[in-house]
Amino acid sequence: MLDKKEIRLFIQTKIMKEGNIDDFKDTDSLIETGIIDSLGIQILLAYLEKAYSIKIADEELTPENFENIDAISVLVQSKTTAIR
Repeated sequence: MLDKKEIRLFIQTKIMKEGNIDDFKDTDSLIETGIIDSLGIQILLAYLEKAYSIKIADEELTPENFENIDAISVLVQSKTTAIR
């Protein structure tokens, strides 16, 4: 089972330059709030592929798949389920 806390912690410690997302809901927009941008998505992509041993295809690099922590979790879970 994917732990959303791991994704949240990675975003907070490796992508965010300052502040925290402790009060941030898993459904809140990472993109609209400026927490993550295109470079942040690339950093997150590399982390997800390595941490979960998955490959995210170019066509899956859409704002919808990286909009919030819930969407990222669904994407990763769909990829890890496909591997099994």
